[in-house]
Amino acid sequence: MDRLPNVLGLLVVLLVGVAATVVPDPAAPLGADAPPDRFSAARAAEHIDVVAAEPRPLASPGHTAARDYLLRELEDLGWDTTVQEGVGWFSPTDSHTRRGARLSNVVATLAGTDPTGTVVLAAHYDTVTASPGASDDGIGVGTVLETARALADGERPRNNVVVLVTDGEERGLLGAQLFTTQPPPFPGPMVVLNHEARGNAGMPLTFRISSPNADLVRILAQAPDALADSFTQTAFEALPNDTDFRRFDEAGLHGYDTAIAGGSAYYHTPLDTPDRLSRSSLQQMGDVALATALTLGATDLTALGGGTDIVATTPWGLLYYPRWMEVALTLVLAVAVAVLAVVRIRRRDASAGQIGRATGVALVAAVAAGGAAFLPWWMSQRVVPGLGSVPISEPYRTGFYQLAAVVAAVGVLTTAYVAVRRRFGAPAFAVGALVVVTLVALAALPFMGIASVLVLPALPAVLGVLVAEAIPQRSTWWRTVAVVAGLLPAALVTVPAVLASFDAGLMFGAPLAGAFVAVLFALLLPLTGPLLPDQGAVPIAVLTVFAVVGCTLLGGYINRAGATAPRQEEVFYSLDADHGEAVWASPDRPRSDWSADLLTESPAPLPDYFPWRPGTSLAHGPAPIAPLEPPRVDVLDDAQVDGGRVLQLRLSSPRGAATLGLWVEGATVREAIVDGAAVEPGADFGFLYTTENPEGIEVRLDLETTGPADEVEVRVADLSGDLAVVPGYTPPDGKVVVGPIVAVTRTVVR
Repeated sequence: MDRLPNVLGLLVVLLVGVAATVVPDPAAPLGADAPPDRFSAARAAEHIDVVAAEPRPLASPGHTAARDYLLRELEDLGWDTTVQEGVGWFSPTDSHTRRGARLSNVVATLAGTDPTGTVVLAAHYDTVTASPGASDDGIGVGTVLETARALADGERPRNNVVVLVTDGEERGLLGAQLFTTQPPPFPGPMVVLNHEARGNAGMPLTFRISSPNADLVRILAQAPDALADSFTQTAFEALPNDTDFRRFDEAGLHGYDTAIAGGSAYYHTPLDTPDRLSRSSLQQMGDVALATALTLGATDLTALGGGTDIVATTPWGLLYYPRWMEVALTLVLAVAVAVLAVVRIRRRDASAGQIGRATGVALVAAVAAGGAAFLPWWMSQRVVPGLGSVPISEPYRTGFYQLAAVVAAVGVLTTAYVAVRRRFGAPAFAVGALVVVTLVALAALPFMGIASVLVLPALPAVLGVLVAEAIPQRSTWWRTVAVVAGLLPAALVTVPAVLASFDAGLMFGAPLAGAFVAVLFALLLPLTGPLLPDQGAVPIAVLTVFAVVGCTLLGGYINRAGATAPRQEEVFYSLDADHGEAVWASPDRPRSDWSADLLTESPAPLPDYFPWRPGTSLAHGPAPIAPLEPPRVDVLDDAQVDGGRVLQLRLSSPRGAATLGLWVEGATVREAIVDGAAVEPGADFGFLYTTENPEGIEVRLDLETTGPADEVEVRVADLSGDLAVVPGYTPPDGKVVVGPIVAVTRTVVR
């Protein structure tokens, strides 16, 4: 059999796929001398250098300095600037500890000439503990400030524009919640452009758009280099992250959620510094923000509430089409695959039974490919815990681990194909693999965008095979041309999708990449099938193992200690003032000799030391007693009421910790007021609250008591983040500590 047409066809498809991943150039950053009507990454970076000079957790000096800087800059630009103050609360679904804070949103307004509504440019200025937050969310702050400058320097827009830099996003989207629960600065509809980061590089993707999205997608498509994908809207829900967009969407506002996700090993760490932030990512985010804001500023926003949802994707620029078309194309794919199956059966290339059994094997192989892609990085972390970042377990240099994931998926699929080829026949397996793709697409139809990432590459590929089947057998080259033509959309869509999957991080992205590899493998079988042997599954499996191990070892080598940015540690300290005992603890196992010396005991829950994580098993070990005064509890009132008591307390931190906590045992809280704001009551009630007020907070608890003699146990704590207060503490050499906590706890019985 002449294999040359297949070889050349496969090379063409792969070259097109590679070109689709490398041809799109990142945005070229513009300098400070760029025209005033253009977004300049250099000018935006000047703002980031200032706000990310130090960490900005709530109520910290850096937090206050950043807020003051934002106010000065926006006032100097001529915007009407104010601070929106209030209290925000968040009740996690996985914990009884509510999280709250006293907040200060920065709100600046530019009145429109003939407004039909308001365009909101949003970002947040707070960070997690110990992180300068140059990307999260310095990139958002720089984007909205430079966009605000360009808007103020240009012709005033028709619609009102608001710059909203929220507070308390990291504590539970608190600032966005506060903004949506208070009267808006202007009447009429609002459209929010929210800017975020889960890393310090990569192309900004608008991964969520409010519903109905038809008009919003069309407006976004007018911006140069805008990227959006409906698939990510569903996929994002599987990640342990969220943004202020959630609160805007819940409040019924129109909006876009745009973020970068490359370089995620630096996310939420002390290494998220301005020098590590991609200027190209900043430029592209700013270009899209400014262009979209200008378009929205001239649009009749009252018309945005109509329309329907449409599907958006970016295989070669921003492509969008009606939702009904996604359904129709999926049904056409199902018909086309069914026709192909009938053709194979009628020509006696395969039987219905063979296709059915091959479908089952192909499904198992696809699942196994996703699992195999997950294994290299997962096993690497088991062997060398310090390889991955603390927040999302990502290495600094991901390339060889990504290659290992792809090789593992390809190896599993190839091994499965060769193992069953002689039993089922190549035509049966090829059809069965397409049946799997089709069934997944049909099952995904209730979730907008998922079917499209399968149908857009698969439907042309199947049609190409059907055209090839209509060409006489002797016309080998023309048959190959038909197959290759049908596979070009798959190359343009699926190969970039494999790489884009890794933006979700190796833990989540590697299995997703393995799934896309399985789709591409299924579509390529008309070309690759004749090139693969009829037997030899075991040697292929062995070769795959060696290749995967080799790539994994290379990944470990280039990420070895000292060859990259500093490795990361996660360590907490807590002092139980009642018993005069202290512990080091971590939700992670020891990552180095340094943390192993601190965390000498096996993981176990430590509710007395960490009452906000009572069920979490923590690696721990004894720690020195720090000379830290415990939180103070002043009883302002203790009144008996029908069926319970009302306790009025003042909770404060003599050592100046900004975060205060309280947990109630032996009673159900019927009503709770903290710092003047109501908190969701309930059994097992507790909260963590952050405030700049050195006098602390007042707490009013209406209790339904159940314990003996109506005794109520109140556990209190205060939290800070400087481990240097612990006697003898020595920072790890060549490493950084992520999210440090210093807690002091005590119990009050009333």
